[in-house]
Order: sequence, then structure tokens, then C-alpha cells
Amino acid sequence: MPRCGILNMKTYSVSEAARVLGVDRRTLQRWVKNHQIPAPTARIVAGALAKSWTEEEMVKLREHKATRYWGAGIDRRTGKKAKQKKK
Repeated sequence: MPRCGILNMKTYSVSEAARVLGVDRRTLQRWVKNHQIPAPTARIVAGALAKSWTEEEMVKLREHKATRYWGAGIDRRTGKKAKQKKK
């Protein structure tokens, strides 16, 4: 896991945050697009763009999920309830 700045704060990429929260990456991207959660901080690391959330921002993501997320919704192709991923 990458560390950030002098404070050595733990950061989470979009994939890591999705895995920790138990949601799909696309769900996080949709929440950011709809301004429901803060966008991940973008910075250049070793010449590549890296977007990540800090531990403080992850608290907000967890709160949002707890209050507004009900799990898998409707499958767009079939119109039926989407299948849950097995853990």
C-alpha cells in the first residue's frame, strides 16, 4: 500500500477501496460522478497518475455505504435482481 507524504498516511486506490468496502469499482466511480462521496486525490507517482483516498476519507465512504447502499440492484440486461458476488 502506498504511503503519502511526511505523515505516512495510509492511502487506498480505487480498487483497494472497493475491495475494503465490498462494492464494485464502478459503484465508487458512480458515487464520485454523482458527488455523493469525495473524489480521490490525484497525484503523479513515478510518472503515472495515481488516485487514492486517505484513511479519513475512507471513513466518509464507509458512512455513505452504511446509510445509502443496499447491495446489488437490478441487472440492466435482464431486468431482474442482480446476483450477489460470493465471498
